[in-house]
Amino acid sequence: MKKVKIIPITKPGKQNSKDVSKFRPISLINVGGKVLEKLLINRIMHHVYSNDLLNHNQFGFTPKKRAIDATLAVKEFLEEGMREAFADDLLIAVRAETVQEAKIMQT
Repeated sequence: MKKVKIIPITKPGKQNSKDVSKFRPISLINVGGKVLEKLLINRIMHHVYSNDLLNHNQFGFTPKKRAIDATLAVKEFLEEGMREAFADDLLIAVRAETVQEAKIMQT
């Protein structure tokens, strides 16, 4: 269990106030706890990556993967579906009739 010391620091330009919303909490964790936490995280992540335990579709918080990679994966998925004639299940085709139907349903 971590013990943290929280120090309230006043926000810039708000020094002369006793209102709680004018303060920013800063947590001080001991250095040993930070080092131990970093060692454990590194070891866990090494195990996860070396044993290929993450789904290949995991993009967030994954080294060497960016938001554009996720976007390209979705694009490839949709293109593959279109080639396999499943476009109706994969894409929402916006046509004039569909927009009109949606407007009618909303009223």
